[in-house]
Amino acid sequence: MDFGFKTKFGWLDAKFLKYPNGRLAIQLIQGGFPWARLTTNLPDVDLEPREFHFNKSDCWEIYKDLIDCGHFEDTGKKDESGFNTYPVMRVKNHIPLEVI
Repeated sequence: MDFGFKTKFGWLDAKFLKYPNGRLAIQLIQGGFPWARLTTNLPDVDLEPREFHFNKSDCWEIYKDLIDCGHFEDTGKKDESGFNTYPVMRVKNHIPLEVI
């Protein structure tokens, strides 16, 4: 399932995929071309089915747009990997995730 949302950089489509270990991966597309990967895969950390690690390195500038669109929420949890800390976010239940 794919859907989109408005950002300060224009409309972005979100394509739901899976990492090889089965975790949720979300690729952002603009105008038919890859724009950024919204997710980061931390395979050693447990997550709930709709949760993902937010790729703040590539997507921090759209964090507010992501929350404002109403499809995502910040869980308040964070996980560390190396020198980075990744917020744990969740896709809200009104979005049917056939990939999960």
